[in-house]
Amino acid sequence: MSAPYERMADAVLRVLVAEGFEGVSVRKVAALAELSIGAVQHHFPTRDAMLAAAMDRASGRFLARLSERLAAEMSAAARLEALAVALVCPEPGDRDISVAWLLRLARAAVDERTALAHRQDWIRMSRWLADLIAEAAPGVEAESAAVELLALLDGLACAVAVEPDRVSPELAERIARGHVQRLLN
Repeated sequence: MSAPYERMADAVLRVLVAEGFEGVSVRKVAALAELSIGAVQHHFPTRDAMLAAAMDRASGRFLARLSERLAAEMSAAARLEALAVALVCPEPGDRDISVAWLLRLARAAVDERTALAHRQDWIRMSRWLADLIAEAAPGVEAESAAVELLALLDGLACAVAVEPDRVSPELAERIARGHVQRLLN
């Protein structure tokens, strides 16, 4: 991935977080990325392409941060808890990841291509959780437990991003950890 492309994807993400999907424009992205309008149009012919690039960028950042938190020597239970906490995005620097996820989710409700990408990511994350649950708690039906856990974590991440006064990052983290502990016991 080229540096100009990364600058454009970062710029789209910044505009999305600040102004929502409707606020994204080629002109704003070009100005923030300090590139020409033509360069932006070449890489992102549509708003949906911009949203996809921003979500890819946010996902990449999320996975990079996650790899720092998950160590191979950690038990499956510890990795499951760390993943669950990371998915609620309680760190202030992770808000853009939650907002990008929410905006893509909203777009997925009305756009089939976006919905397909969202479903694929959701299924991949659900499988990852199921694998960790199966390893950490062999007596638990891992597939359904993973779907339930991911739905809870999605809701908590949304609440932290949209209503942090109602559901603080600390409360979301406590709920996530508590649910994982109950699941494992």
